[in-house]
Amino acid sequence: MNSNIIVIVIDSLRQDKCFGKSKKSAIPNLDQFIKHGTFFTQAISSAPITVPSLSSIFTGLYPFESTVQDNDLFNLNPNLDTFVDDLVKSGYHTYAVIPESMNHTNIPKLFMNVEFFNSFATLYDENLGNKIINMIKNNTMKSPWFLFIHLQDLHGNAVFHLGNSPKEFEDDNSGINQYEKMLSAIDPWLGKILECLNSTRTISVITSDHGSVSADFTNEMFNFVVENSKLKTIDPGLAFKSTNKIVRKFPKQLNPFRKKLSKIYTENKNNKIKKRMKPQIEQIKNFDLTLYQKRLLKTTTLFPRDCFDEHFRPALIFSGPCIPSGKIITTQSSLLDIFPTLLELAKISTQINHRGKSLVSKFNDVSSTESVVMIDGTSSKSESNHSDTIGIRTEKLKYFRDRFDEGKNTHLYDLENDPMEEYNIYDKNPEIIKTMEYELKKINSNRDFSFQQTNEINDLNAKKAKDLLRELGYV
Repeated sequence: MNSNIIVIVIDSLRQDKCFGKSKKSAIPNLDQFIKHGTFFTQAISSAPITVPSLSSIFTGLYPFESTVQDNDLFNLNPNLDTFVDDLVKSGYHTYAVIPESMNHTNIPKLFMNVEFFNSFATLYDENLGNKIINMIKNNTMKSPWFLFIHLQDLHGNAVFHLGNSPKEFEDDNSGINQYEKMLSAIDPWLGKILECLNSTRTISVITSDHGSVSADFTNEMFNFVVENSKLKTIDPGLAFKSTNKIVRKFPKQLNPFRKKLSKIYTENKNNKIKKRMKPQIEQIKNFDLTLYQKRLLKTTTLFPRDCFDEHFRPALIFSGPCIPSGKIITTQSSLLDIFPTLLELAKISTQINHRGKSLVSKFNDVSSTESVVMIDGTSSKSESNHSDTIGIRTEKLKYFRDRFDEGKNTHLYDLENDPMEEYNIYDKNPEIIKTMEYELKKINSNRDFSFQQTNEINDLNAKKAKDLLRELGYV
């Protein structure tokens, strides 16, 4: 019989916070899982936000191939086959425990059975931890099964709400900041969940969708962000709200107008936020912090999302039959590789077009060429104040720049000598930039799966809406 498979995604779990010298949390159960499995220290996510990253994991494709934008919200492209389809064709029963926020995407449609929970809930809330345990322990799932669990405990929604972690994890033994204490609080539940599994018949994966900025916050940095968070709240105004209501009634026909209005609003909002935040940004310069910490604080205060490693270095651990124990793999890999690896371990072939590579050869110490991984800032320019950057990463170098302008917002980092990415050296290395740009364009040239295009305005309802927009001065 085929092995059961469980994939646990702990949103925002960084690899350096569960292994190595940066680990400060008390996580004995995760330690044991790593000890009995194989840990990848350089697994790279394709995106710094959840849906594009998960879409890439399930399809083995980069975000520009695997996601669509419907009204500027990222979504899994419904026209694509996924690795979950391969599992179903091979007789697997598929289950998922995921936050309600995913109900607005195409991801729940991948699974036969889905349990939703409040997007702000942790394993301690809504009896969530016990629900997961009961699913496994009470044999409610038909074998062979595939179970996907997406936990929110480390997500900003939890980490940035002080007091969310149980009291027994508030001391310094559990970590020196809120993120680390929350990770310590997750660990007992991970132990209980993993204890229910038959390790001889279950392939287990613990990973994340992306990294986290708050993982490296001091308490002072944390408090600074919380105190100033209200400054980023901007009332769009009555005119925009009423106009947006009109446009939302005709999403297909008036999407171009919505994009235009959103752009106007976003530019206005960003200018106001930058003006409000100017004193705070100036204040950061005088803090007794490292260059890296100052960048983190500035990033969180203004919220641009560039392709720095704190967003793109999630944990990735495999455990189970045919997986070596206590193995640490330091060569670069990608989260796109997760399902090709699982399918090879389960002896399942796939016919879908994907970019992922099975990691089984790395389990067995088979040498392979260095993988070059694309990193994608995946912002919606009309809806957010995040920067929109793309780039590539090797084991030693990181290059990224503006998505649409190769000469704008250009960054190059020597990861070997500058792992915290404090010193941008792009202006001193034009030949390296040329080589990296060539590699980026080679990957990014595949446009077989591009973003969905909006429909043309072509009906009477659209005309009525246009008339209303004209009255408000937008057309």
